[in-house]
Amino acid sequence: MISMSFRYLVSSFSLLLCFGFIASDEFNCPPLPPLARPAQSVHELRPQDIKVVMTLGDSVTAAFAAMGRQDGIKDLYEFRGISWFIGGDPNAQTIFSFLRHYTPNIIGGSLGSHFVELCYGPICPPDQYRPKQDVFNAAQSGAMVPNLKKHEFTYLYEQLTLNPSVNMRDDWKLLSILIGFNDLCIGCSGDVPYITADDFETNLRSVIEEVRSKIPKVFVNLVEIFNMSMIYEKSKTMPHCEDIHRLLPIECLCVFLEGKIGDDTRRDIDNYAAKYNERLRKLAKEYSEKNYQDFAVVVQPGIRDGTAKNTPIDFMSDVDCFHPSLVAHQAFAKVIWNNLLTPAAQKTSNFDFKAPFVCPTNATLIYTN
Repeated sequence: MISMSFRYLVSSFSLLLCFGFIASDEFNCPPLPPLARPAQSVHELRPQDIKVVMTLGDSVTAAFAAMGRQDGIKDLYEFRGISWFIGGDPNAQTIFSFLRHYTPNIIGGSLGSHFVELCYGPICPPDQYRPKQDVFNAAQSGAMVPNLKKHEFTYLYEQLTLNPSVNMRDDWKLLSILIGFNDLCIGCSGDVPYITADDFETNLRSVIEEVRSKIPKVFVNLVEIFNMSMIYEKSKTMPHCEDIHRLLPIECLCVFLEGKIGDDTRRDIDNYAAKYNERLRKLAKEYSEKNYQDFAVVVQPGIRDGTAKNTPIDFMSDVDCFHPSLVAHQAFAKVIWNNLLTPAAQKTSNFDFKAPFVCPTNATLIYTN
């Protein structure tokens, strides 16, 4: 019988490979002249205003297995330097790198690779961060929404206060949160009930309020999650992936069980994902109505409605046919970048990674509505 801790371990690894390897077009937007004046309100933010980038999240943002099969133990590495939002490696196609194109001295990008930093369900071991590489990428593989405030934010806030390059009072900061996949996977294990939409919202609101109360001048970027049943559908087309999932369906029981039980659990997990996304939108609406001038919460739907049909098989890492690969990270970066620079009513949700990059002008905002 598989122990609960082992299920936590494997389900943490499971999220890392969901998307894979195709050539991604490079970010080639023209440079912009200096701003006449910095933004006076979060509702005036432009890409050049952002001085600090930060993330909270799970193995997707930690970029577990993103570079595919390696040698031995390196199959269990996180490649944080190419993480879709905050990767800071040279030539990385990430949102941090896109912003660095306009602000060369921007702070926060994670670097290089190292052995996985792993949470076991609700428990994240202390002292596993590597600040010189993780920098402001506080994501932990296996993390669930309850881990954000009591573990990830604690690390992030400490690093912000210790970094002499951060002007806590005056710098505009961009924080991205992508969370929920492990909450779904562990909920169907039979050992732990699903985290309800109410609990998901409560935990997320708690960490957002912690950010607002302690860190001035923050734009919070909430990213909606996609249906993981898509991974099952896509992996069925590849014998290599079928073999992996046949041997280790416990990676994410809800996704990889066969037969009627599998059909039922995939339906359940997709229903919970929709409920989580609904709460993300609810939170963003609440904060929009508060109309703070130095704090905003905006939801990005860009990857939500990706389907097996429009997602290439090589968007899944070949380590576990589950976590995003390098080109998937590049696609995530492009899609969410375009969301950031698009007004709310015009944002796309269908994972349109083939669309051209939105190239900002000095009039382009990071939209709050």
